Amino acid sequence: MGLTIIILTVLFAFLCGSIPMGYLLVKKYCRIDIRTQGSGNIGSTNVKRVAGSKISILTQALDVTKGLVPVAISMLLALVYKLPIEKSTFNAIVAIAAIIGHNYTPFLSFNGGKGVNTTLGAFILIAPIPTISAIAMHFILKLFTPIVSIRSIALGFTLPIASILMGLNPAITYSAIIAAIIMIIRHKDNLIRLYQGKE
Repeated sequence: MGLTIIILTVLFAFLCGSIPMGYLLVKKYCRIDIRTQGSGNIGSTNVKRVAGSKISILTQALDVTKGLVPVAISMLLALVYKLPIEKSTFNAIVAIAAIIGHNYTPFLSFNGGKGVNTTLGAFILIAPIPTISAIAMHFILKLFTPIVSIRSIALGFTLPIASILMGLNPAITYSAIIAAIIMIIRHKDNLIRLYQGKE
């Protein structure tokens, strides 16, 4: 029973994360395939370029929700059922599953977003202070640079560093490190352009 709950919850988290909100919203309201516009990414930054602030904000909110809801469910299930793994480990796996779903959605040939908003949603309940610290870093850097990718990458670094400094449960800390690595990998094209001075 416990193992079945874990498998189904992780699968749900992946599928929930996989829903390509930016793609669907731009397709619905603008009749445009966002993958052919701007940077080609389905995340809120490119949605803002292509479809404007309102749809971008909605995309951002829904992408955060895709991470938050599965983790909230896993936390509830961990309270109700006796599971064969530690609660924090279960929550961490679910968080990563949602992020991977968003970044590599099977609904768009495994090419999704960059995971910033979904990562924040996934970690806000299990690592609230590191997540808030990461958001703060993003906004502080906004005072110094208009380049979103720099701020997003810094956010990615801040999450695991803050988790380590706070001495969070190892499962949560390791998952924050994994999430940061995934985020940086998804920003590899931005890093190349930054290196070339073209970002």
